[in-house]
Amino acid sequence: MIAWSVELSEFDIRYEPKGVINSQCLANFSAKLTPLSDLSAGWTIYVDNSSNKTACGVGVILEGPGDLLLEQALQFGFKATNNQAEYKVFLVGLNLAYDMGAREVTCKSDSQVMVDQIKGEFKVNEPLLQRYYHTVNNNIVRFQKVTVEHIR
Repeated sequence: MIAWSVELSEFDIRYEPKGVINSQCLANFSAKLTPLSDLSAGWTIYVDNSSNKTACGVGVILEGPGDLLLEQALQFGFKATNNQAEYKVFLVGLNLAYDMGAREVTCKSDSQVMVDQIKGEFKVNEPLLQRYYHTVNNNIVRFQKVTVEHIR
């Protein structure tokens, strides 16, 4: 190394850092992290559950603008009916969407009962489901627009 240093010293070679490359990397990084112009619209929540005598689990997928995809699976430490679990995962999806900045969402569920209850087409008779129903309605008002659809 010293030999090279002596040999090259006669050419007046100096080290100069390349700031342009670092600046470009920072600019590219910032551009990738810059939020899209409107993250409030175009969100879709898919919810599903699985419930039996011993366990209860739910899953939620949140699709957002710009190919944004969030998936969450939860296992509950308590027993729940299918309808209770469906309401619970719907609340999880609404909270996740709200935290991500969504203000217009479409929720898709395979629970005809829950969808029609939220739309006001079915009456909610069970006391615990009534509590979930009211909690869902209190969360829905935080959004500008919520559409609930039944999927098979």
